[in-house]
Amino acid sequence: MVTVTLDAPIPGSTVETVAGRADADPRALTRAVDALHESLVDGSDAILQHYRTTDAPDSVTVADGLATVVYVDDDTWTRTLDTHGVPADVAPAVRAVHAAFATDETGRPGDESRREPMVLPSRDVAELVRAGLSTRQAEVQVLHDAGLDYATIADRLDVAESTVKVHRHRIQEKVANAKRLLDAVAD
Repeated sequence: MVTVTLDAPIPGSTVETVAGRADADPRALTRAVDALHESLVDGSDAILQHYRTTDAPDSVTVADGLATVVYVDDDTWTRTLDTHGVPADVAPAVRAVHAAFATDETGRPGDESRREPMVLPSRDVAELVRAGLSTRQAEVQVLHDAGLDYATIADRLDVAESTVKVHRHRIQEKVANAKRLLDAVAD
């Protein structure tokens, strides 16, 4: 079995399991899941807002605050996969990865009104990305804000502890630069 590591908050083991069941290439599935998650950072608020005004089950923030599971209809899934260029050969497996992750995190695979789970970056992650952090830096910051230490963050994100330290250093640099810019503009 190929060991996969994702940038999305979905565990590689979930992708591996789904890839095996769906007879999909685990690397191609990993790339598709990561690319979709990354591209959903900008659109996640609109999707959440739309489904907040419907009869869909409430969204649930999961994975230590890194992701939000929202229950969407088939049309939304199809449009999302098409819009974000998910290859047709892995699209069903991508949906299955989202469903498996949602079931593991929430205990709910979907609901009786034919809604399926879609895993989006959390509002906190999306807000930090819009403020100038990379998605991975935003995830590190969310976990840091939750009080996790570097080793726990590294384990949760499946990266080296030194990588977490580098991300925290770069985040602090970006914050210092933003403060300098605000001070310069205020003068």
